[in-house]
Amino acid sequence: MVVREDSVETKHEAIELVLARLLRLGSLVAAALLAVGLTAMVVGLTGIAPRLITAGLLVLLGTPVLRVAAAALIFVRERDWYFAFFCAVVLAALATGILLGRAGG
Repeated sequence: MVVREDSVETKHEAIELVLARLLRLGSLVAAALLAVGLTAMVVGLTGIAPRLITAGLLVLLGTPVLRVAAAALIFVRERDWYFAFFCAVVLAALATGILLGRAGG
């Protein structure tokens, strides 16, 4: 089987496009939650404002983690075990950091 070089580039561009869209969507959702939360705070809705702001910050922090998880799934699906392994290592490091952060405070 002969693999054309332009088909490999197209596959990599498609992966990058999916991951870029994921980051864009996460950023937009986080920005919307933060904006609504800040607006609610200014208007005086003190019951919901902190929850919206917290949700926005969690989405903002979770977006890169979701990107690594999506990349890992894409690499496993493509049977690119080298990059799938490194995505798993990064996810393990992130999980360790989260768990250690929760234990410490």
